[in-house]
Amino acid sequence: MANAGFNVIRCPACMTCHGRRGVSASCPHCGQRLGEHGIVIKSVNSAEALRIEVALANTPEELRETLRERMVSKTPLTDFHNEVPSRTMGKWVQDSKNDEGFITVQSVRTILHKNHSNLDANEVIEQAEVQGMLVRVDEARWMLLE
Repeated sequence: MANAGFNVIRCPACMTCHGRRGVSASCPHCGQRLGEHGIVIKSVNSAEALRIEVALANTPEELRETLRERMVSKTPLTDFHNEVPSRTMGKWVQDSKNDEGFITVQSVRTILHKNHSNLDANEVIEQAEVQGMLVRVDEARWMLLE
């Protein structure tokens, strides 16, 4: 079954599959020398197909079909459109402070609007509080912990 294309190889020592062009000399997971003992599970013609087949080979059997459908359909496994990296969000929170050093819901809302974000200002403030960036001063104001 092995060919000069792309092969999915299972290590008999750790039972983990990996991809390789041709045959593998050692397992990249556990370091076991494979020589003739590596088990070629599948051969494919492209690196893209290899990526999918290695992922499937290392996935529990009961989840493989669902994973295959998602990987082949090119639909993202997670939707990141409404998420902002914490570093960016932190900068926006910092940019929201006024001359006195306080942050309000309206000041966060203004920065979010300026940056074309549809995030909710209250949720951003809440997340910043949870992460320890802000401390509540009173009912409608927060202070940045620097």
